[in-house]
Amino acid sequence: MKIIVLMGSPNKEGSTNILAESFSRGAKEAGHEVEILKLEDLNINPCTGCLHCGYEGPCSQNDDNPIIKNALLDADMIVLATPLYYYGMSAQLKTVVDRFCSYNSRLNRLLYISQEKRR
Repeated sequence: MKIIVLMGSPNKEGSTNILAESFSRGAKEAGHEVEILKLEDLNINPCTGCLHCGYEGPCSQNDDNPIIKNALLDADMIVLATPLYYYGMSAQLKTVVDRFCSYNSRLNRLLYISQEKRR
């Protein structure tokens, strides 16, 4: 199984990073392929709501979001790792999740296919 971890903590020495690394180590020991994408190392702009993507096309912004998109669409499992800041996910992770809109249908299709395989 190919697992993508979206690391939403900007604190490289924090507990969220420790937990993500521990998860990754255990998953690899169980025979899975794991890639951790550290969001603080990527240039991801907030969604502008311009709808250039039409919710299923290319985004008008030129940043590192295609790295995330390609990794997620190729994954069997997605793990969201984030500290809780004022009862919600970090701004780094929220920015990435908001950008899912340009490939939302493909993500949902993958979720559906994954659920069907389990039945």
